[in-house]
Amino acid sequence: MDGNLVSDAMLLERARSGDEAAFFDLYQRYRRPVFQFAWRLTGSEALAEDIAQECFLALLEGAGYDAGRGGLRTYLLGIARHRALRCLRTNEREAPEPEEPPADAAPDSLSAMLAAERAALVERAISALPLLQRQALILFEYEDLSMEEIAQVTESDVGAVKARLFRARESLRRKLAPSMAEPARGTQ
Repeated sequence: MDGNLVSDAMLLERARSGDEAAFFDLYQRYRRPVFQFAWRLTGSEALAEDIAQECFLALLEGAGYDAGRGGLRTYLLGIARHRALRCLRTNEREAPEPEEPPADAAPDSLSAMLAAERAALVERAISALPLLQRQALILFEYEDLSMEEIAQVTESDVGAVKARLFRARESLRRKLAPSMAEPARGTQ
């Protein structure tokens, strides 16, 4: 068990006893990954914010975290997954269109504009993946979780995680290959 698990468990115990500073430390430590995961799953900033808040409230109210079974980050991502799935089912959609970036976030140069277009293309392709593949890919590529941690978050076995990740990458490769290929340089 690494030192962060002990620190997380101690902070959580203090937070549950009413120590606001301890809760704030945990919130500062894990809010961003929980929010980003929820946003990537749902495609909605507002839903992701609600999900992140619900995760921390559930944790504070006594959700069954056990430091001996894994890290608090992994546990919170599991709660976020359940909340996101519930929201998606409630809204009767698998994935909404990703929100557009604000107009004032326009890139300054041609290379920045091309990079932004490619990033948007990748985000759309990821949001179009089947939910189980999308979860595995987001947790592996964006959250840097191990296969074992992903299996814990998604409540599946490591073999299933590997298969989902492989299928997600293959699907993305097929969808993105034509768009990501460099244009042929010919004579004019």
